[in-house]
Amino acid sequence: MADYKKSEKMKSWRRIYEQAIDYWQVLRYQKHPKHSSIYYNRLQLSVLCIYPNKEERRSSIRRIWHKFILVHIVTFSSTLLCALPESSDNIVSLGQDLLWIIGTFYLIFKWHFLYFCADNMDEVIDEIDKCHRELKNERTANEIRAQQRYLFLVESTLGLGWHIGVAMFNILAISQPIWTKQKLPFHAVYPFEWHDPEKHPFAHVFVYIYQCFVLNYNMTCILYTDLLSAHIFTQLGCNLKIMCLELQGLSKLSRKNEQLFRQELYRLVEFHQRIISLVDRVNKVFYAPMIMQMAAAFLLVSLSTFVSLVARHDPTVAARFVIFMILSFLHLSYWCVAGDMVTEQSQKVALAAYDVYKWSPYKPEIQRDVMFVMQRAQLPLSMAASPFPPFNLFSYMAILKQCYSILTVLLESLD
Repeated sequence: MADYKKSEKMKSWRRIYEQAIDYWQVLRYQKHPKHSSIYYNRLQLSVLCIYPNKEERRSSIRRIWHKFILVHIVTFSSTLLCALPESSDNIVSLGQDLLWIIGTFYLIFKWHFLYFCADNMDEVIDEIDKCHRELKNERTANEIRAQQRYLFLVESTLGLGWHIGVAMFNILAISQPIWTKQKLPFHAVYPFEWHDPEKHPFAHVFVYIYQCFVLNYNMTCILYTDLLSAHIFTQLGCNLKIMCLELQGLSKLSRKNEQLFRQELYRLVEFHQRIISLVDRVNKVFYAPMIMQMAAAFLLVSLSTFVSLVARHDPTVAARFVIFMILSFLHLSYWCVAGDMVTEQSQKVALAAYDVYKWSPYKPEIQRDVMFVMQRAQLPLSMAASPFPPFNLFSYMAILKQCYSILTVLLESLD
């Protein structure tokens, strides 16, 4: 937490691209990243004044801004809901409005989650970042550092790709009045018909600018929030991978040095327990967001695919929904792959512990401790919000099958 407070004193303009500086140092000079990617995602949210932890809440200006965000999101969603009856006679327009409304409610939920759980998230982020910066055993230090550098580069590169995807989506949404009959980026109804450019041209310009601000600001906030959440999963998977590397290094120790072997084994047992505790804590802190993530992804993928097929005879209209469908599909894929990484690596710990058991000293106490590690690792860890299924590739395929089933029924009902 001390490092985080120190970073708070840095200028905001530098914190927003501090990850890019570290990324270049790792990519060009093979240096070890100073922090994990989730640490930088937290800094980026702090720069956007959307991370209301106890440090941020000390500022009265930040508290006012947090209240303003909540009010403007609720107001924005109300204008979308008021416009919904106007689209009831057109299934494509109705589908588009429903997509925006679902996305807005997802945004409201995420904001409330940050507002009430930022301090709990701090504990998780600080503990994972501490694991990232800890000194490693000399036997496996090079392999572990290489693994951490690789993960940092992958996460940062994928984050850059998401920035590009979100920017393209924002440009497409903002430019809708240019190449469609829609007068605003979002179909909305405002008091006194301010959304009508013929009756209130100046008010219409203000509403247009307001909607552009809402879109860009909130999409950026959602981007960093979801990157932080998904990368917590990948960081946990990386630590389990490090556990496997440490166990492989332990199996190379001489059987004759029982004291050193036992000392290293106990250190790894404690490290394994830390990871298990972190997984449990993440599942508790992110319980509601994981449920919301799965439900929202299911609805967005199904609805955007359905509307894309309905509007397939009009390429300009269908293109909007195809891009929305791709982003929703990739969003769900990102979370499920990250969650599956935790499950897969946790199972590999048992195999690595078995190799240690074969080469451990012939002492009942030591072999019993290794067997405890094996037994604990045989129960795979998962990122799940019970009773909902965990985030892994099996759940991913199940969600896609359900989307396909619902899509088939809806298309048959139209025919």
